[in-house]
Amino acid sequence: MKALRFNKRNITILSLVGLVLLSLLLLTGIATATPSEGVSSALEARGILPEVVRAKFKDGEGGFTNGTEVAEVRLVRFTVEPGGTFGWHRHGGPVWAIVKSGTLSIYSGDDPTCTPQLYGAGSAFLDPGDHTHLGINETNDRVEVLATFMLPEKGEPRLDAPDPGVCGD
Repeated sequence: MKALRFNKRNITILSLVGLVLLSLLLLTGIATATPSEGVSSALEARGILPEVVRAKFKDGEGGFTNGTEVAEVRLVRFTVEPGGTFGWHRHGGPVWAIVKSGTLSIYSGDDPTCTPQLYGAGSAFLDPGDHTHLGINETNDRVEVLATFMLPEKGEPRLDAPDPGVCGD
């Protein structure tokens, strides 16, 4: 086995490779989603449909315009501590949400005014799924949300999304 000799040329090449790898790591870090924090979840129930159903909720922009093939339904209970955030994300299919307690602020990734929609206890909303958004508990009380995910086969309830930069963060 031949020993590796470190000379000026080898050190320069290794340094360049190291810089490229470091740059890739930094760029990847910038492009990743904002993580959730102060949010816990519990899968309450999950069911597989005997036949795939096409669900379509909106015409035009958003809402999986051509519909989405729903193969699975999940009910998840989320608890959001004061100051807790879901981070910027989207979903693999439409989601019905009911705010059981507290008030949840939802920011839209395509709203340049960064104005939240407030959902208090007893309110419900439909998230079309293919929409980047951020949910935050901006109150001093715990928020509890029940979410029904309508997912395609192998669909994910949460898909990380990079910060769209609309809220100046």
